[in-house]
Amino acid sequence: MIELNTAADAIAYIHGRHKWKKTPSFDRINALLDRLGHPERASQYVHVTGTNGKGSTSKMIAQLLRAAGLTVGMFTSPFILQFNERVQGNNGNIPDDILLDIMRRIAPITEALDKELPQGGPTEFETLTAMMFVYFAEHPVDVVVLEVGIGGTWDTTEVISDKLVSVITTVGLDHMQVLGNTLAEIATQKAGIIARQRPVVTGRLPEEAQQVVTTVADALGAPLYRLGDEFEAKMLSSQTNWGETFNFTGVHEFKQVFVDLMGHYQIDNAGVALEAASLVTNELGVPLTAEMVTKALETVTWPVRFERVAEQPLTVLDGAHNQHGIDALAATLRTRFADKQIHVIFGALADKNYPAMLHTLADLPNVDLHVTHFQNPGARVALDPTEAARQVTGHNVTVHESWQKAYRAITDAMASEDMILFTGSLYFVAEVRTSWD
Repeated sequence: MIELNTAADAIAYIHGRHKWKKTPSFDRINALLDRLGHPERASQYVHVTGTNGKGSTSKMIAQLLRAAGLTVGMFTSPFILQFNERVQGNNGNIPDDILLDIMRRIAPITEALDKELPQGGPTEFETLTAMMFVYFAEHPVDVVVLEVGIGGTWDTTEVISDKLVSVITTVGLDHMQVLGNTLAEIATQKAGIIARQRPVVTGRLPEEAQQVVTTVADALGAPLYRLGDEFEAKMLSSQTNWGETFNFTGVHEFKQVFVDLMGHYQIDNAGVALEAASLVTNELGVPLTAEMVTKALETVTWPVRFERVAEQPLTVLDGAHNQHGIDALAATLRTRFADKQIHVIFGALADKNYPAMLHTLADLPNVDLHVTHFQNPGARVALDPTEAARQVTGHNVTVHESWQKAYRAITDAMASEDMILFTGSLYFVAEVRTSWD
């Protein structure tokens, strides 16, 4: 018999479940949900997938819907500072006592299913997802913004029977060992969240990916809203040192929208969020006014998404962790910070294509590149800094054994107007963020 006495015990139990069984089946999660009385059927959902931008877009959708007077929950990953971030109610993270209570009920079921199911019981993510469904069934909200784990078609979150709208933020090459080796294959997996005759909102997808999504949407009779076609978010000249301003046209029209996040890609994310939120509020019969949009977006924050954590020296954390994300980050550095010397402290997982990511950053004329080790996240392995630096040909790369030593060395030598940027992995910048606080 499993004894869970504290929230820490409950979280450790979730983390101790089988890590990875990305099989084309919902048998495990359905068996668990069946014994829990199918809590997933109690909520209405906005379902969000994408290679990058899921977290920022989900947060903006939640903020917009709350500003419109709705109560909103959110399921997201990974967490940055505290595990409870992964399940958020209308007023914040799931409380420890409720998390513990739910897991005390779930654990005996998962233990029984371990013995009963031929392939074993629910995985870590399936157990977490079931806990989230129970939480929102017992603490109802008007809408749950539901972020997928990986992909779409066979992601555990796809067990929901219906959704108000599906959202595909971006499609790029990541998690290829699971989702496929081409943009079309990856887009096919992400298009798996499109629901029959329910609207789907997409960001600026590569043509190869957009063709796949369009084909799936047409086959399911799902109205398709594409950024750059059915709706648009157009950047305006920046009038502030931080944040972006844009005009939005789509289901609704909003002028001079300010979002307190940096980068053209965040304007795209905000545009996708605005279109999705507009469709939801129309469906639920509540207004979404310019005043509500301003309230929601001018104060939106999302940890380690080009997050400014210090002014002197200017220090930024960005969780770009694949080539698609690094390309977007590089574009921001070129357009908004071309006048600054930027000292990049880079840490990544060894299974990522980090040589290409490093070359993209090193090619920027105002970047001084540093590579470092960081604490391995569970079974995954961080890159070897010396080996990583060796693969960046034609550029000088400084190697450090820790990000703390890198930061000290840089701050001792840099000019006061320079900028320090941590990036390369969400796990890496989360470690920095936790220590920073």
